[in-house]
Amino acid sequence: MSTTTKTPRVSSDPLLDAVESVVVEQARIDVAKLRAVLAWAAENEVDDADYITDALAEPGLEVAGPGAPVVLEWAALDLAAVMGVSTDSGLQHLGHALELRHRLPRLFTRVDAGEVPVWRAFRVAEHTVVLSKVGAAFVDQALAPFAHDLSLAQIERTTAAAIARFDPAEAERRRVEAAERRGVDIRLNGFDVPVNGTVEIAATVDVADAIDLEAAVRAGAQRLADLGSTETLDVRRSQALGEMARAQLALDLDTNAGRGVTLYAHLDGTDVGVLDNTQTPVLIEQIKQWCAAAGTKVTVRPVVDLNVERVTDAYRPSPAVAEHVLLRDRHCVFPRCTRRRVDLDHIHPYESGGPTSTSNLAPLCRRHHRAKTHSRWRYRMLEPGRYEWTSPTGRTHLVDRRRRP
Repeated sequence: MSTTTKTPRVSSDPLLDAVESVVVEQARIDVAKLRAVLAWAAENEVDDADYITDALAEPGLEVAGPGAPVVLEWAALDLAAVMGVSTDSGLQHLGHALELRHRLPRLFTRVDAGEVPVWRAFRVAEHTVVLSKVGAAFVDQALAPFAHDLSLAQIERTTAAAIARFDPAEAERRRVEAAERRGVDIRLNGFDVPVNGTVEIAATVDVADAIDLEAAVRAGAQRLADLGSTETLDVRRSQALGEMARAQLALDLDTNAGRGVTLYAHLDGTDVGVLDNTQTPVLIEQIKQWCAAAGTKVTVRPVVDLNVERVTDAYRPSPAVAEHVLLRDRHCVFPRCTRRRVDLDHIHPYESGGPTSTSNLAPLCRRHHRAKTHSRWRYRMLEPGRYEWTSPTGRTHLVDRRRRP
């Protein structure tokens, strides 16, 4: 496989020449990485007969479209860890690579020759993974000649045309799936939660619901203005959303309706504390404002000392033990995983004498819990909040969940 990636031009600006040289070199590295991932995938494919008869001890993963190879699941976790990304990101990269190589051969040829950036080809691959073989071939033929200069809109239009032409059932499935993807993301744990105590909310809702919500927020913002609020319209819309939430709690016959979230705030005598829920700074004045809000219920609880061992005799952790572990580690402790929907795993199995204690429990998301239980992935706690994982190939990965400054 030859590479014809362009060489940097020489201009009158040596600094621009230096930038261009790095860009060109990065393009070469991206192609080399793509080849390496595909070579790895070829050695970790699931044999068709084994996959069909479900005779494998290790499950297979279909990360690309129909006709692309199926790869070993636990091995793919190792690949993602070596790439230095989360499992989801690693599987996505692997899927795009397999999609490109096996279902978009014209486009792959241009990428391998250095004529189309890997990232741009991956944009196409992420859209064709849902297509049938004939649909993917249609997109490949239509877009490959122009892939070096495609917009996302062009990719989406061509993919939509392929679905409508070759797979109307898939078009209907995607419509239904889009409805099922509705949800609300209240980013309480985002890395960018600022010190001023605001949080972003993202939602995907039905059009009719969106119209109703817009009307309610608009009316709520106007009501605040009528009551004398001098805040800007955007601020009043934000406040109206919170008022709607508290009103809904009241409708559920909860006479103590108000802020129902437990905030773990650590104060050290200065004007700035730490909000443990989000691991972000919080101003004392912000805490005062939360506590002073109408309907707020303030509960003073003992400080959870994460340096004190907590144990329970039962298999299931007590609320105090579970709270301790989740406050310490915050999310799944597999390398680079940030999932917060987790199981509390006994590092040393309970049935083998492992205690239900804070020094023997760690949060694992369901995928990585399965990997630890059913494969040769293993881990141990080096100290509270610090873990060493060993992959099936013997590689070790350190995970540090200890509190940062």
